[in-house]
Parts: sequence; C-alpha cells; structure tokens
Amino acid sequence: MPVFYHLITRQAVHERQVFDFSQGQANVQAKVFWGHGEQLPWDQLLKTPRLTLTPAQTTQLRRDRDRQVHALRETVLELVRLRDHPDYPSRLACLFAARTYDHALAWRDLFEKNGRQVLQMVQITTTGPTFAGDAGLLPVTDGAAVRDQLAQAQRYWNTPAPQAQLSEVLLGGRCVVTRIVRTF
Repeated sequence: MPVFYHLITRQAVHERQVFDFSQGQANVQAKVFWGHGEQLPWDQLLKTPRLTLTPAQTTQLRRDRDRQVHALRETVLELVRLRDHPDYPSRLACLFAARTYDHALAWRDLFEKNGRQVLQMVQITTTGPTFAGDAGLLPVTDGAAVRDQLAQAQRYWNTPAPQAQLSEVLLGGRCVVTRIVRTF
C-alpha cells in the first residue's frame, strides 16, 4: 500500500488515527469555505452615508472576500471533477498529502510563509481513490471569468502531476495515520 505524507495544522494526531472520507464526509477546507463564520453585516454597512470601515472591518472584508473567491474556485473544480472524473476523490472530501518527505517539507514552508502553523508531519495510507495534481494548475483566484476557470479546472484534472515540489495528492476513502514522522 503506498505511503503519503500529510501535514497536521489544527490539532495533533496519533498513530492509527483515522480520517474517513468513504461516505463523502466534508473535510476542513469545505467546512471553512462553506461555513458561515463571522461575517460583516454588509447590507447595513453599505447603507451608511460616508462609509468608513474600521481596521477590523477591513480585515474581515478581506477574509470574507478570500473565502468567497476560494469557494468559487473549489466549486468550479468540483463541477469539472463530477462531470469528467467522478472516480477521482473530491477536493472537498479528501485529505491533502504529498508523495515524499521533501515535498511535504516544501508544503510546510509555503504554509508557514502564509501564517499557517504546522504541528506535525505524518505518514498516511488510504484504501480509497487517490489523485496526484499539480497545484500550479489550480484555477486562478484573481477574478477570472468562470469560463476561464472551468478551462483551468479541466487542465488541473486532466494533467498528471509532475514530480514537482508542489504537487498535491488527494486521498479519498479511509485514511490511517501509520506513523508520526516529525513534530514541529
């Protein structure tokens, strides 16, 4: 059974811990993008004469926008996956992993540059489907037209991932932590 490397960012895990996506359970990414979380009352704010946002409101506006842009990207990716590759794992119901230890370290560097603390690196096996994608081919989040994002999503799902450092492996099914490789 192939072994993959997964980075733990929210809560430490233990050996033999199971992440089960065999029934399409949503992963953390899906819960973040489609969770309601804290949002500003935009309908009230926009009716305010001479609208002035506080620094906290400006920060929240950016978070809301980023979440919505990424939710659109993941929706487009899911539409294309369901249409063209229904046997591949969903990005919304999977564990994200790397093929090698070095690839996982490259992802850790990227996470930490973006302020996301990594707690552990673990080895994972799965009984479910896998898909190795090139993260560089993900649809852009710069406001591109949906038609362009659909084409980018097709390219992502249709292009086998190179051995590049930022390839990502989507693990579906029942994923089991087989070893704690490193604690940070």
